[in-house]
Amino acid sequence: MADPELFLRGTYLSSRYRRPFGKLHFAIIDALLEVAKNGGKQAIAAPRGRGKTEIVKGMLLYLICAGLVKFPIPIGQTTSHAEKIYKDFRKKIALNDLLAEDFPEICYPIRALEGAPQRAAKQHIDGQLTGVVWTNDALKLATVPPQYRGPIDYGLVNMEFRGLDAAIRGVNTDGARPDFIIIDDPETRESAKSESQIHDRTNALEQDIAGLAGEDEELAQVILTTIQNRKCISFQYTDPDQKPSWMGKRFGWVEKWPDEWLKEEGMWHTYMAMRAQDQKKGDRYGRTATQYFLENEKAMIFGGELLADNFKAKILADGWQTVHSAWQVVFNAISDTSYDAFCTEYQNDPPESEEIQTLDLTHAHVASCKSGVKRQVKPDWVEVVVRGVDMGKSDCWFVDLGFAKNGTGAVLDYGKFHPYGLAVGSSHEAIEMAMLNALVTFASNETPYQIDYALIDAGYKTDAIYEGCHRIDSNYFPVKGPDGNYRQPQPKDSVKLFHECHCNLIKDRDGRDVWLFHPNTEYWKNWLQERLVCDPWTGQSRTPGSMALFDVDDIRFHTQFAKSMVSERLEHVPLPGKALKAVWNVVDRSNNHWLDAAGYACAAASCLGVRLVEEPKPIAIERKTQPRRFVNPWGRPFVARER
Repeated sequence: MADPELFLRGTYLSSRYRRPFGKLHFAIIDALLEVAKNGGKQAIAAPRGRGKTEIVKGMLLYLICAGLVKFPIPIGQTTSHAEKIYKDFRKKIALNDLLAEDFPEICYPIRALEGAPQRAAKQHIDGQLTGVVWTNDALKLATVPPQYRGPIDYGLVNMEFRGLDAAIRGVNTDGARPDFIIIDDPETRESAKSESQIHDRTNALEQDIAGLAGEDEELAQVILTTIQNRKCISFQYTDPDQKPSWMGKRFGWVEKWPDEWLKEEGMWHTYMAMRAQDQKKGDRYGRTATQYFLENEKAMIFGGELLADNFKAKILADGWQTVHSAWQVVFNAISDTSYDAFCTEYQNDPPESEEIQTLDLTHAHVASCKSGVKRQVKPDWVEVVVRGVDMGKSDCWFVDLGFAKNGTGAVLDYGKFHPYGLAVGSSHEAIEMAMLNALVTFASNETPYQIDYALIDAGYKTDAIYEGCHRIDSNYFPVKGPDGNYRQPQPKDSVKLFHECHCNLIKDRDGRDVWLFHPNTEYWKNWLQERLVCDPWTGQSRTPGSMALFDVDDIRFHTQFAKSMVSERLEHVPLPGKALKAVWNVVDRSNNHWLDAAGYACAAASCLGVRLVEEPKPIAIERKTQPRRFVNPWGRPFVARER
């Protein structure tokens, strides 16, 4: 009991802790001991995967056996996270035979229940009830008469658990209040990025948890965490400048980088290039790079210092060992992700510009944007009505939008229609026919407004969509969005150019002409989201360039549509230095169909001349050649781009 390391590694939990403890482990042990004995607060940021949670679990048992804490509360980022720590403690005292030999007053009353917690109410020793409690959400150790126990009365020990995602107030068992709080990883990856969740969890730490102690009693608190960015609560509470009372400490896996890493063309840069080349050839473990490391190990690690040297090596079927040093693990992680990612996950030193920049658009905001008109009602200011359709085998999603020429928009209608008569084993021909009939039937339904342009997704069952557009006596055209990196082709008679969109004159399988549209789908979906971010009303007038949904009485009506509008987003991800990389991220692939359809509709509106900013009139200058003018195959004016 005088040596926590001996308690954990040398006796009761030796099967759990097989590797020697390092500087980080001793720092966690010392922090828990100091706070348990003397009270106060301590926040420690540790590298991910270095065993901090396992030390927490073991030290929780030690502190109770040593009589240093009476009512610990493990708190996690979620309730289920905290529950795992609680259940681990229960398992230790219920199943550890060596612990039962030395601490029978803790373990034997639990074993005597024989897995039936309902027996606890009647359990007694020589007629004296033990008062033991053993449930899935709370426990109280048995009260053992003095003649049968040692100097510590473990009957005073209670334990519950809480998550920062749930209510924490009101922990009081028969007048006993918590005296020791262990907060393990207080935030999820999502909550660490959310301003509102950071605010809520900070309030939980500062108010709810701090209020668990009894009056005039100091509550011992320890936070063990890994920093995810520079605004999260883990960064704040381990920063002595921001939260000095928490005595923050940060540990990085690498305490000093090797000399070869600091060289611009050092051996580690060669190692990572070789590993990447190996992986391109199908060797995920980088054998050539590993052999290079073995041949140059001494020079490559010279000057470097690690917080812990332990690592796990895998032996492949042919006897090849994948890694031979913790330094290899470090640089494999950097090679497979990035240096900034490694600094965030393992160094507790996220880059200054770690935050992803994106539109602050939520589905709740989208659902609240109302146009002031009912469903399928065309406002007087609408000059262009367009439709987008995302076709599928079982469901087809459509969105109708109305626009003024200045980009002010309104969602007039949206919904789904269905191809009928299909089964699991339906043939390709049957699927094509069902989709064709569904599209033609849907397009023939009368609406209170005329559809000026409609773009129909032709990515699935292309020929059926082509045929449907031929049969519909209206401006319905097939569309195929690019997979990414949209590029406009050179203009010619068979190619028409628009703003972030173009169409090609192609032949269908029957040799008929088809104008196939290719919009920059990511651009138009982001363009739509930018319209939805705007407040739809300025006083009594619609805000120019804004988008709003039709009015309905049911406040939940637009929920799914609104969620679809934020199911994808454009992110500007920081790169090393100050550069930002634009990345289109699909957040919810199962609910992005209305967003796809609405994006097609926005592209169609642009083809009809809808612009946020009026295009400048060309200045007459002397040219040797005149710009080519295009002939519209449908009798409607093209807004063509001069190149």
